[in-house]
Amino acid sequence: MRIISGKFKSRKIDFPKNKLTRPMTDRTKETLFNIVGSFVFGKHVLDLYAGSGSLGLEALSRGSISATFVDQAPWAQKVIEKNLAGLGISHQGTRLAMDILPAIRKLEKEKRGFALIFVDPPFMKGLVKKTLMRLDASDIVLPFAQVVVGHMWREELPNAELKNLKWVRTKRIGQACLSFFFRLESTNEKTKSYISGEL
Repeated sequence: MRIISGKFKSRKIDFPKNKLTRPMTDRTKETLFNIVGSFVFGKHVLDLYAGSGSLGLEALSRGSISATFVDQAPWAQKVIEKNLAGLGISHQGTRLAMDILPAIRKLEKEKRGFALIFVDPPFMKGLVKKTLMRLDASDIVLPFAQVVVGHMWREELPNAELKNLKWVRTKRIGQACLSFFFRLESTNEKTKSYISGEL
């Protein structure tokens, strides 16, 4: 696996060679960043279900300020740490060894905010809807932020249920899809059950 573009173009990154991970293909990743374009530059990025961290690392290569990687798997944390160190950018990466919902609550308490968020969970586990609904109610998604979701083409998106995230487009690549959401406004009133408790 390699970095596709930016200052670390063609640099190899490590990824776990096991059945527990499904790294995004280079073709899909290249499509994602072609669509996002220069928006990535100068942004704080959140990489949920980070795995090897390839999306956050690609964003850093293309000029993002920082990347926060969230994945509860110990093997993922080791690989992300190794990749950050190998590229010499450990100071630009924050790793959270937590499940997604507790991680979002932690970031809310720290008053963190992100302009670009990647969501690439295991396919067909119901995690796309759960994560999007939680992000929809969270202030960690900054006004005018983009949220990019990787999912199976058959997986349903909760577009009609979202109040703050607006679906823009879905691009199908083989059996996988990339769906793009845009936050139009900041959120003032939140559903308390989302902020303080489980979905």
